[in-house]
Amino acid sequence: MDCTTKLEAELDLCFAWLTQFEASIPRAHDVVSRWYTSAALQAYLRYSWFKASTPGEPALCLAHVHVAEDARSQGYFARLVERFLDGSDGLQARVLYLENIASPRFEGWLLRVGFQRCAHSAGEFSAYYLVR
Repeated sequence: MDCTTKLEAELDLCFAWLTQFEASIPRAHDVVSRWYTSAALQAYLRYSWFKASTPGEPALCLAHVHVAEDARSQGYFARLVERFLDGSDGLQARVLYLENIASPRFEGWLLRVGFQRCAHSAGEFSAYYLVR
């Protein structure tokens, strides 16, 4: 299996899991969180409707993200964001948050693709969001 096919297969698994995760959440405006782990990605995820930057919008938040060594620099995160933005993922979430960003290079990429820094985000590890 080539790199692109493997990447898309990993993302198919991730979005299938995210769709199930989202469907399991009661619409009671609670925050629900779970760990997602695959061969390519480990992340702590939260789902809520009342994030400070986008209140009332269903939001998916990825925090403490770790991309596996063999999946780095292959466009995994870029494809994840593209698939979220194109809306064909089956998710109801309208906002994607990324928290605890420690890499200035990655922060620059987030800004170039349309993410906005959260107003409340300060300190060493920042947070960004993107609305589709």
